[in-house]
Amino acid sequence: MSAGGQQLRAWDPSVTGMACAQLREAEGRAQDALHALRAAPDLVVQAAPGVDAAMLRMCGAAIGERAVEAQRLVDELGRLHDDTALAGRCYEWASDAVRHIIEETAGSVAYALGTAARTALLAAAPWAVALGLVAVPLAARLLLLHPALLARVTEDGARIGTDVQRFLDDTSRFWERAGEALMANQVFTAALALAVESTDEALAGLLGIPAPMAAQLEARVGDDEVFGLIALAAAGGAGLATGGGRVEPAFRRPVPVPDAPVTDPAEAMRIIIEQEDQVTIHEHRMPDGSRRFQVFVRGTESIGPDATTGLDMRANLENAGDDGSRLHGSSAAVAQAMRDVGVEPGDAVDLFGFSQGAGAAANVAASGEFDVQTALLVGGPVDAAGIPPHVAVFSVAHHGDVVPALDGWGDQSVHATTMVRSAEAHGSGPLARHSGLEYVDTLDALDDFAYDAYQERLAGGAVGGIGVAGVSVHLRRR
Repeated sequence: MSAGGQQLRAWDPSVTGMACAQLREAEGRAQDALHALRAAPDLVVQAAPGVDAAMLRMCGAAIGERAVEAQRLVDELGRLHDDTALAGRCYEWASDAVRHIIEETAGSVAYALGTAARTALLAAAPWAVALGLVAVPLAARLLLLHPALLARVTEDGARIGTDVQRFLDDTSRFWERAGEALMANQVFTAALALAVESTDEALAGLLGIPAPMAAQLEARVGDDEVFGLIALAAAGGAGLATGGGRVEPAFRRPVPVPDAPVTDPAEAMRIIIEQEDQVTIHEHRMPDGSRRFQVFVRGTESIGPDATTGLDMRANLENAGDDGSRLHGSSAAVAQAMRDVGVEPGDAVDLFGFSQGAGAAANVAASGEFDVQTALLVGGPVDAAGIPPHVAVFSVAHHGDVVPALDGWGDQSVHATTMVRSAEAHGSGPLARHSGLEYVDTLDALDDFAYDAYQERLAGGAVGGIGVAGVSVHLRRR
């Protein structure tokens, strides 16, 4: 397979894929040795003065034996490669089957819970309305008729205010510690991802859609597509409630560019957390005259509506609605920022993203609009992105980081996320393991074969590059 005249290699960062690649490389080296042995000159010569014909024949026989051994090694490595690939596929089939059973079971449970919630809401609605119409006005009326009681309540609240505040502070600290412990539990984060994946079934039950009809819709459209539609609908609802339009590049300004492309993932992460605006783009000139761009994208900056940034929580919902053919939210804004600075389809691109920025970078890579060569995705909801297999991807997340689980169980991705334990050196609380500084420390010290393979690909593509321009792009919601 080729694109732009360049040979592309399928990139499989799984354990099986890496083992097969190493076996194929060893087979190639053994094949080269076999060719060299077979190319040796014929050492069977006639006896002559100064020529030890017997010794030469012995050397020739030894070379022949080595050639036979080399051929045997080539054949054995080939068989081992095929057996490993077959074992890997069998494991994947078994894993997919178990995963499908778990998803189906979770979906059924979610549908039942949605139905139960619908029934409970319908049953409780009249009582809730009656309570609101009677109890609230009655309480207000009693307070108005008894000023002394109102004063007493106010006085008691003021008198015990300090104790109440202390109680609230202690409670907050307790829940912070409990939340951190809960997020660090791998079973909880896996269950959270599964719960997110079952949102469509729960919504179908809540709306009273018959289970067979919901299952047929999901089978025809696809799990990730249905989830994306729900996310887009939620984003649209958030837009109606808070106002604001699309996320777009607002302005850009020049920034210093490094002498050469970034080849250290930890350094890329430092750039992301230290950059002034949401997106930074570096342009480099390569030895063959081509251009290589490196794009760095920050994470979520606002939970609520905030016109000063495009990296809000609503953009996360919009990004979840991307299906590869069309980009939304901050994903679309990042792609537009790349076009604005002159990135063209034939230019090589390295993407680096953290949190929401990782999700946006994954969606841009999946869109196929740009010639993305590598992607570093740190602590982001990226598993549902259908990134082409030839892209060298390293996706990493800390145990205890809840953000990657918010994308559910992705069905499209061929690039598995590497889960690692953090040093736990920066902060505390439920989101402590999502700290950008924590990820810098992790990338600085990480020893992992998939990480090494990604870094080798990143560095190999950057050889000889010279920085020529740097741009900082500010995103905001119009």
